Amino acid sequence: MQNLFSRSLILLAGLLIGILAVTGVLILLPDNETSSDSEYLEKQPLWDSEGKSDSTSPVGSDSIPSNINDLVFPIHAFELKMSIVSWVQTLSENQILDWLQQSIEPSWIVTDANRHELQTALLQKLVTTAPERAFEFAWSVDDERKLGIASIVIREWASVDLEGVIAHVNGMGPGESSYFPQTIVAARGDLNLDQQREIAIKLGDESYAFSNYFQNLTGGKIENPKEIWYEISNLANDEGMEEVSGYALGRVAIAWVEKEGKAVLDEIVSSMSSDSEYHSALPQVFRALAADEPEEIFDYILQNLGDQAPEVLERSRIAYDWAHKDPHGLLSRVESLPASRYRRNIISSAVYQWATKNPQQLLSNLELIPQEHQEDASRNAIRKLASTSPSKAAKYVLQISDYSTQLSVASTLVQDWSYQEAGAATDWVYGLPESEPLRSALIQPLIQALVYTDPREAFQLALEQPVNEQLDDPLSVRGFEVSILSVIAYNDLDLAIELLPQVRDRGQSKALAYATIASSLIERGETQQAMNLGKQLPNQQQTHYYRRIASSWMLQDSKGLLKAIEDFPTNETKSRIALQVHMFDKMMQTYSADELASVDKYLTEEDRKNLEAIRDIDLMNPSEEERKVLEELFPY
Repeated sequence: MQNLFSRSLILLAGLLIGILAVTGVLILLPDNETSSDSEYLEKQPLWDSEGKSDSTSPVGSDSIPSNINDLVFPIHAFELKMSIVSWVQTLSENQILDWLQQSIEPSWIVTDANRHELQTALLQKLVTTAPERAFEFAWSVDDERKLGIASIVIREWASVDLEGVIAHVNGMGPGESSYFPQTIVAARGDLNLDQQREIAIKLGDESYAFSNYFQNLTGGKIENPKEIWYEISNLANDEGMEEVSGYALGRVAIAWVEKEGKAVLDEIVSSMSSDSEYHSALPQVFRALAADEPEEIFDYILQNLGDQAPEVLERSRIAYDWAHKDPHGLLSRVESLPASRYRRNIISSAVYQWATKNPQQLLSNLELIPQEHQEDASRNAIRKLASTSPSKAAKYVLQISDYSTQLSVASTLVQDWSYQEAGAATDWVYGLPESEPLRSALIQPLIQALVYTDPREAFQLALEQPVNEQLDDPLSVRGFEVSILSVIAYNDLDLAIELLPQVRDRGQSKALAYATIASSLIERGETQQAMNLGKQLPNQQQTHYYRRIASSWMLQDSKGLLKAIEDFPTNETKSRIALQVHMFDKMMQTYSADELASVDKYLTEEDRKNLEAIRDIDLMNPSEEERKVLEELFPY
């Protein structure tokens, strides 16, 4: 008897090894019912309905460690499978759950294959006695393996308690339950179509049964494609399941064309295109056929599908797949298409793929690309080339003849380059001839990118930039360092405060820079430092400064500003801030009547009149006259 049992055990192990050899070692992935997912979930149960192993084990429960870090996984498949079976068969439900929890911890360092094998065995056993607990664990996993683990549970559950798993899935929320009906139907491959259809109906959509049936018909080698084609299409027609037939029909179409040649395309199209219900299946079929010969299928669709052609081409994504393989060839072909949104999209896709696949080739053949797409083509190619050789990309930039395109592409290059090699990017820009317009135009984009990698250098370069003091609006006069300092303040406020005294006293530069720093200080809760900062400004700039920081303060802490008005210098400043409070409340309804009344004491007689003047203004849609009034009162 013992010898018979030993032989049975060896046969079982051999079977398991065979299964592993076919399916491979897979890691846990989200289940979306593709054929690879089905292979991944295709596991033979190791446990009977009572959760007992169908093999005995020489390992006693006393020798099983409580911590899975202490498990030693054998190298050979036979020993690995038998060891896992022997470990798991001795565990109680609580011990299984404990091991499962340990198995998802990052601290457990094992191969994905070993992790998968152990988790699968644990779940298979737990499902036989406590499927709800098994699913609860699987659904609590907070990473990309969640759906894969849960699908194993659902599949095993469907094998041992079909009604129970249906009830469980139907009790889940609409978004969550949608992941599992196909898994349940596929798990019951032992049932015929009518029985699977009943299951699918209970799960809310009988199309799951037909989708599974169609996929099973086309899962292996298709010996008689014409026969299978009409079996699927006739059944889909009779049952109104055309929309779920596309994937299977695509596989059949490939086999049919391989067997009888492209002459069968007319029969394929005639059997589908006359029925509007195939509007989703037909593109799937053509996409499958175009996998190896996109140009021929592209031309066939254009020549034979008439008004349907543009929609089928777009929905099939043949052009996009073709663009990935041969963008140059696709561009040559689409030149004959009439102007349309679809043509533009095809060209954009081809250009992007060409730029990604061979940027130097594209840049050397820019004239082959339609004029309206050349700027994007150049930018994408330069960006791709710059990721590996910025200096080589720079040479191509200088060859672009159209200045507008050249500047746009060069700006992109300089920004990307500065993130990789700030010094090299700076040397290239400043190494251009001073008489070259591109040089002066690139300095600001360079500095704007440099501020993220070398903020001190960016600030010093910004200080060297000229200030245009001939603007019509004096309030717009400011040095470029002001905008650079605002970026620095966002990333490193202490450094910004250190650099602040270097801001040039030109136009509104100092007041704006100080107000920018103050806004960051207020956001950090350091309001007193923000107030003190203004004292470093000349008296004539302090009024503008305090009004600006009051605006920032209101946005970040509207109630806190009310308590601080008394601390602002000069009656004029306090009055204008009180007026700002009323304006802010008119837009945002932030303050109570008592709070508004509390600031009225700061209003000068002039500002009381101004307040009356703006009460009836629709701030969201002021007239031209009203806009002028507002600009005079609130120029900042």
